[in-house]
Amino acid sequence: MDKLVKIITLGTSHGDPTTERFNSSTLLDIPGYGGVLIDAGTPVLGLIIRKNYPLANLRALFITHMHQDHFGGLPDILKYWVKRVPANKRLKIFLPEKSAMETIYAFTELAHRQIDRRRFEVAELTGGVTHLDNDLRFQAIATDHFSNEHCSFPSWALKFEFEHKKILFTGDLAGDFHDFPQQHKCDMAFCELTHFLLSKALPVLAGERFGQLVFTHIGNEWHGAAAEAEFQSMVKVLPYPAVIAHDGDEFIL
Repeated sequence: MDKLVKIITLGTSHGDPTTERFNSSTLLDIPGYGGVLIDAGTPVLGLIIRKNYPLANLRALFITHMHQDHFGGLPDILKYWVKRVPANKRLKIFLPEKSAMETIYAFTELAHRQIDRRRFEVAELTGGVTHLDNDLRFQAIATDHFSNEHCSFPSWALKFEFEHKKILFTGDLAGDFHDFPQQHKCDMAFCELTHFLLSKALPVLAGERFGQLVFTHIGNEWHGAAAEAEFQSMVKVLPYPAVIAHDGDEFIL
């Protein structure tokens, strides 16, 4: 019998927090491995603690692209890690730009707390498949999010495979949806819902094979009961269920 993976959408806002949503962060709890954090927007540390999830169980952390709403809570994770987590624990941190870690260390050290950098294993995301352990691997898939700002910096979607389960995270995408990672059959997919028109994306999404599609990184136009009712009406064209996530929602796979 397959072991169940829990996915928690800790923060589900767009680039700014709102009265109901915090910045982007999603936690996977994978049996036999531990925790995997996708993005670390503020206040990710507090949201993890409020879920009573032991930070010492975290094994790997991924930043999909270097926008502050996706990495702004990383210094808090570092501080708590060296302060509260047993010294024999190491955290793998995957960044789209490895050199950015020096700035994150420096920001943390402004509080006159030296960070033992040996506690962290920092790597740069590159295309292809990487094994986190024997049973868990991920694939980084390049996207084109920074084209929205007429510039070119790395941004990534991530596909995780564990036993017979496959989970896709799109990260943030381009405004015309041309970089959506197509033809990745998955049990569950998590897609942002800010930078493109849902009406334009639906024909692409209708061609995908997902067990369920969860939208996160939610734009203002989709906040509130009336907007969510409109959303549910629109996504009826999809051949699988689709929902809008909220802060603290839990999904079991």
